[in-house]
Amino acid sequence: MKVPRFKNLKQEREFWNSHDSTDYLDDFEVAEDVVFVRPKKEVISLRLDPKIVRKLKELADKEGLPPTTYARMLIVKGIRERAL
Repeated sequence: MKVPRFKNLKQEREFWNSHDSTDYLDDFEVAEDVVFVRPKKEVISLRLDPKIVRKLKELADKEGLPPTTYARMLIVKGIRERAL
């Protein structure tokens, strides 16, 4: 089978969500020198009460995450919920 040409990323995403890539192995090429680049992130500083910091650390520990990672997840989740 041949991989179809897609007009946009949405169309391609929908295709691969409903098809098995192993059916198209002959159509794939070996890629060399692939580099995965993470998008750059900005650093911000937050001032929090010590009680909040302790609670953040406690909750993060329960999740097995560093507090900064857990805080970032909470912020991103809150922003996404409000952006809907």
